[in-house]
Amino acid sequence: MPTYVVHYAEIGLKGRNRSDFELCLAENIRTQHPAVQKVRRLRGRMVVEAEAGIDLRGVFGIAWWAEVDQVPSDLGAIREAVLRAVPQATTDGVRTFAIRVVQGDRVLAMTSQEVETELGAAVQAEIPLEVDLSAPDLTIFVEILRRNTFIYTEKFGGPRGLPVGASGKMMGLFSAGIDSAVATYLMAKRGARIELVHFYALPNGKIAHERKVGGLARRLLAYLPQLTIHYLPYHAFQLATADLPVQLRRQELVVFRRFMARAAARLAVEHGALGLFSGDNLGQVASQTLENLAAVDAAIQMPLFRPLISYDKQEIIDLGEQLGIFEIAKRPYKDCCSIIARHPATVAKPDRIEAIESMIGLEELLASVLAERESVRLESAAPLVERWLDPEDLRETAVH
Repeated sequence: MPTYVVHYAEIGLKGRNRSDFELCLAENIRTQHPAVQKVRRLRGRMVVEAEAGIDLRGVFGIAWWAEVDQVPSDLGAIREAVLRAVPQATTDGVRTFAIRVVQGDRVLAMTSQEVETELGAAVQAEIPLEVDLSAPDLTIFVEILRRNTFIYTEKFGGPRGLPVGASGKMMGLFSAGIDSAVATYLMAKRGARIELVHFYALPNGKIAHERKVGGLARRLLAYLPQLTIHYLPYHAFQLATADLPVQLRRQELVVFRRFMARAAARLAVEHGALGLFSGDNLGQVASQTLENLAAVDAAIQMPLFRPLISYDKQEIIDLGEQLGIFEIAKRPYKDCCSIIARHPATVAKPDRIEAIESMIGLEELLASVLAERESVRLESAAPLVERWLDPEDLRETAVH
């Protein structure tokens, strides 16, 4: 049965509530990897046992992890495990090695340096390798704890951050472009459990899902235990604003962005989310000036976070490429915001915004759009599950 040692970073800075974060991380490991049989919490680390090999690089909260040989904390057993590890890790070109020992609470009657010397001598007695403590070809790591010792030769970096769910639930405004996809990743990395709201200009939500949004969601599931997407139609707003006077037309986009924020806020309250987020970036496009962003914020009574606010476009693209979402995000798709105005106002005018919202019957329009909601829940554990939700399912989600 493969065994792994998991180390975290930021969780280790927590005080009396550290166990809450550890329990959340352990639950996410189990959820994202059904092959996991057991997760044990030890001091500053976790031990994961699985019935098959797993890859933990997509679990937020993990700084690094390694597949290990687990033996009793007895010098003889440790020596044998180290001697087993060297031939398995040695390939052509490996001529030097080093032993790195970490010992908790001085378990053995020797210092860590003395243990390293003892184990290094045992290796050299069996295998013709030279010691190099500065730049070895092979490093053998030995973690000695009170009950068990872990031996490994390779570490794998995790995504760091906080476990998903440790920071509560958030509702994201999701356009299916690169910005909102990267913003989703960043908010999940800060421990937010995510639900998304997508406005579509296609015949229905299922077509929008299959056309592009679902592909992005499935890629993001590499980092999330599950993800719910709420699809809302754009056509009702489009019809309501079809006859706007020319002098109000340039304010239509900021009115629509306020409308989307209001709809997302209603869903957030319904589903127990305490905040919204979006992929907005200060000054990137006309609708994202400080005045327009402030006008959107003024429409709702909860915080709207913008994790990309200070990024430039290339930084966003670079991160999207690293995550494997850029190629999906750049596929052609009819984004509602791009349909509205070619030259939207860069400065929101409160009096004109108020006039438009009065003309379109804001409350009735919101109720109409929310009544047409379609929702799908995706679960990351293989095989991936996608389930379109009925009203009863939505009630269960709301109290989750």
